[in-house]
Amino acid sequence: MEKDKSLDEMVLVAKDDIHIRNTLIEQYKPFIASIIQSKTGRYIEYGIDEELSIGLIAFNEAIDKYEKDKGSFLTFSKIVISRRLIDYQRKISNAGNNIILYNGNDTKDVDLIDKKSLDIYRIKNENELRQLEIIEFKKELLTWGLDFTKLVEHSPKHTRTRKLYKKIADLILSDHELINYIHSNKRLPVQKIAEKMKIHRKKIERGRIYIIALIIIKMGDYEYLKEYL
Repeated sequence: MEKDKSLDEMVLVAKDDIHIRNTLIEQYKPFIASIIQSKTGRYIEYGIDEELSIGLIAFNEAIDKYEKDKGSFLTFSKIVISRRLIDYQRKISNAGNNIILYNGNDTKDVDLIDKKSLDIYRIKNENELRQLEIIEFKKELLTWGLDFTKLVEHSPKHTRTRKLYKKIADLILSDHELINYIHSNKRLPVQKIAEKMKIHRKKIERGRIYIIALIIIKMGDYEYLKEYL
């Protein structure tokens, strides 16, 4: 690989270069294993544990989905790997199966973990993933000159108002001209939106922070934050 390029830059190249992609995946196997092991809390081995296969597939998926505006690739890939592991845990839990977990020492003593224990693992991982998404979301808000605390303060309390702001956000996301303007200027084209929706611009201005936050979440890789929309 090119030594003068950062990992984030190499990932962008790897999208279209299978050799670099395979090299990255092989090089970061220990990183993938460390994430899986921290989530499962047990000893794992490549070629034995299905979770590591899930991790490799997720790391490859992260390469496909990564863009510069998503921040650090390692942080982004950790989120993708964690999501896929949670999907796997949920699938097992829903099937009502037991799984075999190693206790983490050289003796590799085997413990049979029941559905309830698996649910505890999954919920813990989901909560951690939500926290990661919030951290990344806060960082992205700052690039728009917005603060998470101000967003909380300006979030509408009435259902009717929230529905209006969601409708405005959906209109923007469906209009290439509006979305391009927002990305270029980091602000809402209030007058254009008012004309298109036939509403007073003051209503849009009052919801400016909340509307932009909705757009960021809907366009971004925020699976858990989208659940709250």
